[in-house]
Amino acid sequence: MEQPCTIWTKRYREQSSSFGARFLPFAQTSLFFLFRMLLLIPFLPFAGTSVRACAQTASVTASTATLAEIDLPDAPSALPGLQQSAPVNIPLLPLGNNQPLQSMDLGGKFKYIIEPNFGPRSFVTAAFNAGFRMTNVPDQYPHEWHSGAGAYGRLYGDSFARTGAASIARFSTSVLRHEDPRYHRSQSTFFPARLGHAIAFTFVDRTDSGHPTIAMSNFTGAAAGGFIGNAYLPAGFDDLTHAGQRTTILFGGMAVQNIATEFAPEIGHFLMKVHVPHIPMPPVWWTGDK
Repeated sequence: MEQPCTIWTKRYREQSSSFGARFLPFAQTSLFFLFRMLLLIPFLPFAGTSVRACAQTASVTASTATLAEIDLPDAPSALPGLQQSAPVNIPLLPLGNNQPLQSMDLGGKFKYIIEPNFGPRSFVTAAFNAGFRMTNVPDQYPHEWHSGAGAYGRLYGDSFARTGAASIARFSTSVLRHEDPRYHRSQSTFFPARLGHAIAFTFVDRTDSGHPTIAMSNFTGAAAGGFIGNAYLPAGFDDLTHAGQRTTILFGGMAVQNIATEFAPEIGHFLMKVHVPHIPMPPVWWTGDK
């Protein structure tokens, strides 16, 4: 006769295996569904374009019919909701991110891409970046990269070279391929759709005529900034693997900048609400541009 402990052990194993057989297919189905939903997020802004157009058309038609029946003495004061709030600009974000985007010529692209990375403000951002990297220098770096003014100067030059090379490559590619380097904010109010739009815009931007195109300027800019370090970085960090890692980081930084630009109004209102003091920044260029 089997012992009671052995009998209960067999029953527990049978129940556990039965539960696993029922739970695993459910978990697998749920994970595949979640994965498919995540893949659809970048396409939500484009899917909602036709819906928004129909809604706007219906709204305009209803408003026109109502105004035709009612004699309003003062139309602007009767429609306060149409008045737009003042734009809120965030420091270190591209200029005019809340302004209507118009066609950009060669000079406009130069001012938008090149000047911010070679003007007074770029010196401050490169110095801040070098100071931050000074606290976390890889152990494999030689001693002259770890401490002292010489190490800080090397890290500063590396930061400045990365951003400078990336900006020159982005500018050249945008001019040759007639790309518009600016970010176009989503028209949706749905948070996942806006987030997906910002991430997708890192890979697909617009031409000068407004048509979607592969964002080759972003790819070439990230690659130039990632591979330029092979010319001066210490041995072991001037290879293809580390250049690819630096390229990926720069490309991810472009996606983060798109997200920050997309939610710039909300970020600005939040900073004003919590009374964050204004931090004075040097001009983008010596002409005094803010």
